[in-house]
Amino acid sequence: MFERHRNIVNSIEGLKEEEREFLYSALNIHGHICGGMPMGYVAGLAGLKALGIKRERNMDTMAIINVGNGHAAGCFADGVQFATGCTSGKGILKKEPKGKWSFLLIDKKKGKAVKVTLKGEILKKAFSAPFIQDYRIKGINPTDIPENIAEPGFKRPFSLQFDQLVKVEGPFDFHIEKKKPCFKIVECSMCGEMVAENYVKLEEEKVVCIDCCGYKF
Repeated sequence: MFERHRNIVNSIEGLKEEEREFLYSALNIHGHICGGMPMGYVAGLAGLKALGIKRERNMDTMAIINVGNGHAAGCFADGVQFATGCTSGKGILKKEPKGKWSFLLIDKKKGKAVKVTLKGEILKKAFSAPFIQDYRIKGINPTDIPENIAEPGFKRPFSLQFDQLVKVEGPFDFHIEKKKPCFKIVECSMCGEMVAENYVKLEEEKVVCIDCCGYKF
């Protein structure tokens, strides 16, 4: 699998070395070859360029992505995460489930944002392609789709200019309060599990976690 993924990524022209390596990582973690993840990846690169920033390594950039669940958009979201560095684990990827292939990319330091939307004609072509119509819509797993069907869809987004793939609006003003992270941990007096201090509750003068708290939210 890894060798195949490496060969596919290496066959794509025009990527910078760092972009290629993150795409390889994205493909490995995403787990299958499709057109959705690379569309999100290229859309993420377009957002970074429009804001004039680099891939996030800390927590100074945030993405608010409008995909939801239960439809073919999770792959797009994975691509956006890897291109921008706005990952769920770092708390800088937020989902607003609207069933759309779009996202806001926010530079929290400068208070600026861009909106990036996948163009309708691109989506229509993707959804009418054999990958969807002959396989996915019939319940066939992406990993079981023939290479000659899956790989062209994966590579296609990288053959397009940004303005052919996405519409970018902005930059415009967009401010998010930057909260100081909590670095203190507390032991729950009931279950004994360690809890971040900003998540504990006080019950009968005892520190408890949310699971052990008698008041359910």
